[in-house]
Amino acid sequence: MKGSLLLVLSALLLWAGIWIAGIDKVMNDLTRFPLWTAPAVITVFSLNLVVVSFRLNRLLKYFDVHVPFSTALRANLQGYFASLFVISLFGQVAGRHTVLRHSGIPPVFIASLSVIERAVLFMVSGTACLLGAAWLLDSKEITDFLEKISFTHIAVVVVLSLLTSFSFTRSRFETKLITGIRSRKSITQFLRILWITSVAQVLVLSAFLIGAKGLTPEISFWSLLAAAAITSFAASLPISVNGWGVREVAAIFAFGHVGMPPSSALAISILVGLCSTAVVLIAWPYVFSKKEAPLPPLPLVEPPIKRLPIEKTATWGLVTFSAIFIFFQIHVPLQGGVINLNLADVFAVLSLSAVVMHMVYARQLPRWVVSKFGVCLLSIGFLLLIAFLNGALVIGVTQWALVGRLLGWLVLLGYLSVGLLTASYLGKIGVWRFIVTLTVTSVLVVLFHAFLRCLVVSGWLDSTGLPLNFEGFSGNRNALAFQLLVCSVLLLAYNIRGGVGGKRITCGLFRVRRDIFLAAIHGVLLAGLVFTGSRAGMLTGVIIFLAAGVTGFVNRKMLLTSIIYGGLIWLIFSWLLPWCGQVVLEFTTTSFSSYARHPDLGVQIGVQSAISYEASNLQRWETIARGFDMWRDSPWLGAGLGVFIERSSQWFEQSTVIHSTPVWLFAEFGLFGAGVLLVILAYITVEITRIGYNNSANRAVVMLLAVFIIFGLVHEIFYQRIFWLALGICISRPFYYARGQALAGKISPK
Repeated sequence: MKGSLLLVLSALLLWAGIWIAGIDKVMNDLTRFPLWTAPAVITVFSLNLVVVSFRLNRLLKYFDVHVPFSTALRANLQGYFASLFVISLFGQVAGRHTVLRHSGIPPVFIASLSVIERAVLFMVSGTACLLGAAWLLDSKEITDFLEKISFTHIAVVVVLSLLTSFSFTRSRFETKLITGIRSRKSITQFLRILWITSVAQVLVLSAFLIGAKGLTPEISFWSLLAAAAITSFAASLPISVNGWGVREVAAIFAFGHVGMPPSSALAISILVGLCSTAVVLIAWPYVFSKKEAPLPPLPLVEPPIKRLPIEKTATWGLVTFSAIFIFFQIHVPLQGGVINLNLADVFAVLSLSAVVMHMVYARQLPRWVVSKFGVCLLSIGFLLLIAFLNGALVIGVTQWALVGRLLGWLVLLGYLSVGLLTASYLGKIGVWRFIVTLTVTSVLVVLFHAFLRCLVVSGWLDSTGLPLNFEGFSGNRNALAFQLLVCSVLLLAYNIRGGVGGKRITCGLFRVRRDIFLAAIHGVLLAGLVFTGSRAGMLTGVIIFLAAGVTGFVNRKMLLTSIIYGGLIWLIFSWLLPWCGQVVLEFTTTSFSSYARHPDLGVQIGVQSAISYEASNLQRWETIARGFDMWRDSPWLGAGLGVFIERSSQWFEQSTVIHSTPVWLFAEFGLFGAGVLLVILAYITVEITRIGYNNSANRAVVMLLAVFIIFGLVHEIFYQRIFWLALGICISRPFYYARGQALAGKISPK
C-alpha cells in the first residue's frame, strides 16, 4: 500500500512538470538527444553503482563487519531495486537486509548505515546545492530562503542540544561512544567516506551535464553544473519514489534560471531518471548469482575489548536524533506549493523499516505493555483506509487525505517503532536518556527563542524571520504547547522517586542537586507553555498538574518547586531582560533610543504571546459546528477522510481543519469509526489500570492520554508526532528475552 501511495504522489508531481512544460514539447526534446547521450549516462550511473557499493563495503569494514565487495554490490542492487517501488529510505533498508541478513547483520544496523550515508550525502549535495544557488540566484534570494526555514537557528539549537545532553548523566556506553567518535581513526574514516560520497556525487552531476550538453550545448558549463547541483539535491530528498516527480519539478526551476525552456529541462530529468532505473534493472539479476558461503553471525554480546556492539550503537543514533529533531518542522517552498517536513521523519521511517524487517525474518511480532496493542494499531489503520476510500468516492483523491493522513499513519508507526528499538537495545537507562535528550532539546528551544525575542523587544535585533507568536520551530504555538506538555508529563512521571541515577547530576564542570536541576528545567517548560499564549495548553496543564499532584502521580515537591522556578523564568524573560536591554541600548546610542529605532516593535512582537483573538475563537467554533453538521448528514460512516478540509474553502478564507479531534473523528469516520477509536482508548486505559501504576511508564501513559483527550477537545492533534513517539517509549517491550540477544536472530519466546 505504501508503495502504491508514493507512486501516486510521484506520478502527480511528474504530471505537474509535464503539464508545465507541455507533453508535445517534452516528447520532441526527448528525440533530440544525440545517440551517444543515453549510453554515456548509463555508463556514468554504472560507475556510480560501483562507487556507492565500495562506500557500503568500507562502512561495514569500519564497524568490524567484513563482507566481500560482491556482497555489498548485491545488497546495494537489491536496495535500489526495492526503492523503485517504495520510498527510498524504506526500500533501501529492506532490500539490503535481504542480502546482508545472511551475514548476521541486524536490520537496525542497516538502517543506521543508511542514516550515516544520508547524512554525508546531505552534507555533500547540500553544499553543492548552495554553491549552485549562489552562482545562479541573487544572494538575497538565498538569504531569504535560509531565513524562511530557520536553517541557522536550527543548526545552533541542534548542536547545543547534543552538547548539553552529553554534558550530564552520561552513561559508560555513551562515554565510550563519544571517545570512539572523537578518535583520530574515526575522523580519518569519516573523511574517507566523505571523499567517496563526493566522487559519487560528481558522477551524478556528470549524468545531468551529459544530458544538458547533448541538448543545449550553447549554455555555459558552469551554469549547467550549478543547475544540476540544485536538481540533484532535490532528487535526493526522501519524499518520493526514486526521486521521480521532485527531480522533474526542481529541474524546471533550476535549469530555467540558465535560460533553458521547461520542456528541455524536463527531458533531461526524465533521461537521467530512466537511465538510472535502467542500470538497476540491467544489473539486478546479479543479486541472484552464486553467493559466497554465509559468514558467521555477529557477536550477540559485547566483546571484552573496547569495540561497541553495533546494534546498540545503531539504536542509540536513531533514538537520540529522533528525540532532538522531533521539534523541528520546516516548510520548503517549491514551485507549485510548499512541502512540510519534520526532520525526525527520516529516523522514524528507518526505525519502522528495521522493525518490519525483524518481524519478517525473525518471525516475531512487536511486544507491548498493553496486550493486543498491535491489534489496536491494525484497527486504526483499517479505519483510516475505509475513511480514505469513502472520501475518495465523494471528492476524489486529495493530497491531504492521501499523504497527510493515510501515508502519515505509517510515519506515526515509525515513531512507535523508535520505542521498540529503545526497549530492545538500550533498556531502562536508554529510556531515561531519551527523556533527558527530549527534555533538554525542548528547554533549549524555549530558552533560545525567549532570548532571541528579548533581543528583538529591546531593540537589538530586527524582527525579520520571527513569527508573531512564541511557537519555536513547530510552526504553530499550540503545537509547541502540546510538545512542552508531553515533555513535562514524561519528566514528572519518570522522576516520581528521583528518576534514574544518583542524588547529584554532573553538568559540565559542576555538580548540582538532582531535584533542584530537574525542577529548574521543568520550570523552563512551564514558562515556555505560558509564553506560547495557548489557552488550550495552559488549561490542559493546570488540569493535569492539579490532578497528578492530588493523586500522587508525580513528585509534589518537585512540581511545586518547578512552578516557582517557572514564574521566575517568566518574569526574567518577559520583563527584566527586555528592560535591561533597552536601558543598555539607550546608554550606548546617543542619537536615538531603542523604540525610536523600532517604534512599533513592542506592539508587533514580544516574548509573551497574546491570547487568541475573538476572530480566531469564532473560526474555531464554526469549524466544530460545521463538523457536527457534516456528521449529522453522514452519521454512520462519516463524510470520508479529507472531505471537510476540501470543502472548508467555501466557508472560510482558506482551507482549514476541524479544531477538535473528537468532532473530526465523528465527521469523517462516523459513529462506527469514532466508536472503535474511543473503545481502543478506553481499552488502553483499563489495561494500564489493571497492570497498576507502580512504575513510571504506566503513570506517563495515563497522563499522556489525559493530555491527548483534553487538548484534543479544541484542537486536532491526532497526528502530533511527539505523542506517538512518547507513547511508544512508554509501552514498548523488548523483542527478545535473554540479555544481549540481537534482532538479527530468530528467537522464539520462552
